[in-house]
Amino acid sequence: MFTLRGVSNCGKSAKVKDLASWVLVNYPHSINHGVILAHGDIVGVLQINKLKIGFVSSGDDYNCIICNDSLLNQFPDIDVLVNTSRTKGVTRQHLEHHYNYSTGWLVKNIYVERFYPSNPTLESRRDVFISDELRSWLTGLEK
Repeated sequence: MFTLRGVSNCGKSAKVKDLASWVLVNYPHSINHGVILAHGDIVGVLQINKLKIGFVSSGDDYNCIICNDSLLNQFPDIDVLVNTSRTKGVTRQHLEHHYNYSTGWLVKNIYVERFYPSNPTLESRRDVFISDELRSWLTGLEK
């Protein structure tokens, strides 16, 4: 599981959507189970052959974070889950309690820093670094 953690409005959801878009472009034979990029947040699965990647771009509150649980109930054989969470509070606690090594998940948390004041140069570097890391984990993953 890859969780993008950060404060509100730092771009976590946008990065999850960008990754889903990248998968769709680079794996055109993938089967789309509910990932609709034209809307706000996304909840769905992209399947490449037998590999299933779940995407949950909303993670700001408890109602958002339980979308992970619902997605896994619908697709219990998800191999990779990409989601978001705040840095503290109920969203982080829920993920840490339910998705950890003892429950069968390897977790990679990626912190999405928010710059005060906004700094487009630093934000762009941060975004490229995060995108490159996520893509490197997913490149060539087919079962």
